[in-house]
Amino acid sequence: MTRSYRLPFRRLRGLLALCVAIPILLMAAISCRKASETKQPAAAAAVAFPFAERIGWFQGPCLAISNQHLARGTSVALVVTGDPQKVQLARNLDQTTDPTTCKALMQGRAKMNAKPGLSFYALEAGSVGSTDMGIGIVEPPASLAVVNGLARVDLDQDGQSEVFSSCATSEGIKFAVWTGKAYQGEPHWSGYYYLGYDLQPTCP
Repeated sequence: MTRSYRLPFRRLRGLLALCVAIPILLMAAISCRKASETKQPAAAAAVAFPFAERIGWFQGPCLAISNQHLARGTSVALVVTGDPQKVQLARNLDQTTDPTTCKALMQGRAKMNAKPGLSFYALEAGSVGSTDMGIGIVEPPASLAVVNGLARVDLDQDGQSEVFSSCATSEGIKFAVWTGKAYQGEPHWSGYYYLGYDLQPTCP
């Protein structure tokens, strides 16, 4: 005698639902993987920019930077941190210790400014004034633009612009480079120029 077996209706319904769900889950997993692979090139677009070696501060035709190996003729973009900011183009000449070229090395200033690892370069600065001060960027990867009085450039190519600031302490000037907006978060780079006389502090 032949017996027939029938699955309970609830169990049969569960098996059917499982058969439908498995292909859907597989398709979702493949779709997520493709989306992840599509996003990878955008993330890889950001590049590591050596802020410490490619950025310094300047006064007039003299750049102070933590880089002992700048070749003669290297291009430098100068952000004059006035109000509004200006951008000037210059070229590096040679390292110098001449206080007539570098006011930062004048008597009374040199001891505080000539820190270990910091090098001073004379600049072929074009129209930059002897009293102009600001931040120099060695061979920036993109052109700087002044927007609403502020210089901007995307140095690490991550889609967000870097901005530049300067403010007075009681005896000198603090310079810094930030992403997006000055004085928010931690700066990518900062430098200090000791002037050796009393100033009215303006730093936040």
